Amino acid sequence: MKAKYSGKSIGTLVVAAALVAFLVFVAWILYIKPKMADIFFEPVFINDVKKARLVSGMRVNLNASVEAEKSAVLADTDDASIVYADQALEFSAAVEEARLELEVLIETEKMGREVDILSEFSACWERFQQIDRELLPLSVLNTNLKAYDLSYGSAGKALKQLEQALNVLMNSKVSKDKTCEIGRLSLRTLSAALKIHALQSPHIAESREEKMDEIETAIQTNDALINQSLDALSFLMNPADKPLFEVAKSAYTEFWMINTEVMKLSRQNSNVRSLALSLGQKRKATVQCQDVLAALEEAIQSKAYKATR
Repeated sequence: MKAKYSGKSIGTLVVAAALVAFLVFVAWILYIKPKMADIFFEPVFINDVKKARLVSGMRVNLNASVEAEKSAVLADTDDASIVYADQALEFSAAVEEARLELEVLIETEKMGREVDILSEFSACWERFQQIDRELLPLSVLNTNLKAYDLSYGSAGKALKQLEQALNVLMNSKVSKDKTCEIGRLSLRTLSAALKIHALQSPHIAESREEKMDEIETAIQTNDALINQSLDALSFLMNPADKPLFEVAKSAYTEFWMINTEVMKLSRQNSNVRSLALSLGQKRKATVQCQDVLAALEEAIQSKAYKATR
């Protein structure tokens, strides 16, 4: 009787142990395992959210930097160019700050694809910043715009004064044999000065050094012709009319000084060079950087999606 009772006790214990094991297994499946998974998964998920947010912000700020840079290039005043150039630098600084933070998060996890894509972006971003270091200082100089202003403003005014002075010279009281020669030399002077003025615009717009050299050679040829004509005129004038001649000579001296400044500003070519950089190298670097950021954003979101399935 005692043996029979013991056998039942052992059977009961076995059944109880099996039931406990089953309950523990069910608890593991339904409660403990998910909780442990959440514990390990939560930091990774949070990092992915941070990374996605950083990349999204980088794309926005990169675009904003490019738009500000283009506004700086196209602005028609120094003050406006400076404001936009400063904005471009601020947006770029925000991109760089986010890139450094993103680098720490990605290096912590050491996900191969993300590391490779970020490395590709860093190389592209360095090229982007290198272009800006040349482009933005050029964008605020506006030397071509200043040259145009001088050409159409001060140079045009001096040329008008020269024309008026030469007209007075041609009407001065001199002997008939000198009148024709004075008229011829005055017209030759004015014609050559007009040619110089007409050559200023193509020089300002030109980006090639050799073409600017050709234009300056033509300008110097006309300048030499003007100086020869003015020297000849000085010998034809009566002593009483010398002040009239000095007015004409002073007008041309003023015009030539302005022309020299126009050539100097035009040679710097800041507007032409900054626009060429913006539409050429900068545009290509921008497209490449945005493409790489889009690929990085996709890689992060894809990993996060798989982890939540």
